Amino acid sequence: MQGSSKTNTLNRIFQSLNQFSILVVEDDTVQRELLKQTLKTWGMSVFEADSGETALNLLLSGSKNIRVVITDLQMPQMDGITLIKEIQKRLPHRFYIIAVSGIGDPNTIQRALETGASDFMKKPFLAEQLFVRLAVLDKLLSLEEDYENLVRGLFDVMTEMLGTRDSYTLEHSIRVAELSVRTARLMGIEKDDLEVLELGCLVHDMGKIAIPDDVLLKPGPFDAIDRKIMNLHPKFGARFLASRYPDPRVSEIALQHHERLDGSGYPNGLPEGEIEPLVLIVSICDVYEALVARRPYKRPMSKERALAIIDEDVKKGRFYKDAVEALKEVLTEWDPLLISREPSDDLQLIESFRKKTYFREPLCSFYNYRYIFALEKERLIDTSEEGSIFLIDVKNIADLNKRYGYLKTDEILDELGEHLQDRINMFMRRFEDKDFQNVILFRKGPDFIILSTYGPTADLFLKEMIDEILKEAYKLWGIDIMMKHKTFSGHKGFRQSLDFSELE
Repeated sequence: MQGSSKTNTLNRIFQSLNQFSILVVEDDTVQRELLKQTLKTWGMSVFEADSGETALNLLLSGSKNIRVVITDLQMPQMDGITLIKEIQKRLPHRFYIIAVSGIGDPNTIQRALETGASDFMKKPFLAEQLFVRLAVLDKLLSLEEDYENLVRGLFDVMTEMLGTRDSYTLEHSIRVAELSVRTARLMGIEKDDLEVLELGCLVHDMGKIAIPDDVLLKPGPFDAIDRKIMNLHPKFGARFLASRYPDPRVSEIALQHHERLDGSGYPNGLPEGEIEPLVLIVSICDVYEALVARRPYKRPMSKERALAIIDEDVKKGRFYKDAVEALKEVLTEWDPLLISREPSDDLQLIESFRKKTYFREPLCSFYNYRYIFALEKERLIDTSEEGSIFLIDVKNIADLNKRYGYLKTDEILDELGEHLQDRINMFMRRFEDKDFQNVILFRKGPDFIILSTYGPTADLFLKEMIDEILKEAYKLWGIDIMMKHKTFSGHKGFRQSLDFSELE
């Protein structure tokens, strides 16, 4: 009973530390065994290494859940200082290192701490001294865990905030995280690394918060300037995340997920060897999800076609082949598209408004004509019944450009559009008792298009109002306008309905 009580007491003291293992690095067999048994008496999980080389190989394998390294400094071949340097170079910020040495002069202590050791103890030392050190370290681990949980919570908030701007990016990040973790698990990646991988994936596109809506939400292919702006998002993301999470791999995933092994990626064109190993998994899963998912500007691609494209990139030396093979195995049993985030009604309303404002003519209250196709595609207007389309055709645009200049003519046309919009607003107020009906004004180059779903009787009144504005435009600016009118039916679609070529 007494032994059990002592164990329970130690477990309470080392609540955080007992979740991990300790590595003892000591070339002296007797001292190594003594230290190992002492730690086990305190309930610790202990591994041992008789040299710096053995210790480094054990740590690089990543399979022992080691968090604390206690290493002697005076060892043959790879000494303790060299071991600490290699750990900090190849596995930074992952271990608490306690350096021990029979030499306790200030220079030795300073060198060990500057190299990367967290603490120093001079041999010989009492077990109680080490016990106190580890008890303090346990408190530090507990505080670190609390801090990481807080940061993770903030990252969750940031991810949700990005989702309110772009629901596709939120869904994409969740899918890439799950796909990457499943792929990494098949590759033998350990639990601690999987947690970092998942978190890094969830925030890998965080930098898109800084990308303007006109690029981020563009419902079509990017031009060269759009692409240049979008390619900045990894740098923005890394800046947001750097120094805010203890493990730098999280910000490295954000920074490097578009890098490629052959150096053809962005933002820095890093070659193989300079890319964080976890990124080799994320980059493939990121591309796969982007290919097979539906986006406003593209259709989804089949799994087979997407994997064929990725295989081509493997042949070109851009992707890590082992990760691709693991990804294929995951996809035989699971489809990332099963993950779906349905936006709330409020977010759907916001998303609809964003699409609407994207097509609004600059500094105007009316829209570019391409908005008609977006409305049709998203089924935001009812095309099941007949409606009317009015084409306001400016016949003398060349003469106007010559008379007023291109910029002034464009301003005049904007002003004409605003007058038309004002009259349309008056018309809609008059017929506001007609639910689910609408009139929308669009601009197409120098011309205007008016879409009405009110029906023939109301359209006659609308035509009279439009005629008044066109007469005023002729008096004010000499604009020669022909108005054409036709009805449309839902089964035709707007692309066909907008063809006025058969009308005189």
